Amino acid sequence: MLLIMAIFQQLDIRDLRYQPNWWIEAEYWRSFTAHWVHANEKHLVLNAAGLMLCMTIASPKWSVWRWVVYNIVLALGISTLFTLRNPELNWYVGYSGILFGIYLLAAIDLYRRDKAIALLLGAAMVLKVVLEQFSDIRTDSGDLIGIPVIIDAHLYGLLLGLSIALAQRVYTIWLGRDNASTWS
Repeated sequence: MLLIMAIFQQLDIRDLRYQPNWWIEAEYWRSFTAHWVHANEKHLVLNAAGLMLCMTIASPKWSVWRWVVYNIVLALGISTLFTLRNPELNWYVGYSGILFGIYLLAAIDLYRRDKAIALLLGAAMVLKVVLEQFSDIRTDSGDLIGIPVIIDAHLYGLLLGLSIALAQRVYTIWLGRDNASTWS
């Protein structure tokens, strides 16, 4: 993901960012590419550091295939939710929405190995989203990166991460493999 973000950062983000008319204009790539481009280098470094922190804390034991599926589902889901729920949003770039979903999925993966850290990680992500959505306490990094933070991306990423985890759980129960690892 870091390599993709670094490569995409060299391109013109106006051609890759989310725009609300992506569906109407048949610019479907925007629903994915928007999440791997950033407004500037500070924005890129902040999201990359967040991903590296997640890897350090949770060390998810996922295959490359699972990483790809998670990123695609989260990107498409967040872009679709933007289109349906945030019609006022003119454009969006950044990995933070996906990152919130990845953090939650990584915490769930970590739960089997270290329940305490997994619960703290999951609780921290939920607390940040709750504070962003329902309080006047500023928890964003908009001043640092020079653009407003679209906090709904964090909410959508978290909700989609939870949806993915629940779908995986239902799938493993349905297959009768309660302890099975799906998408290995």
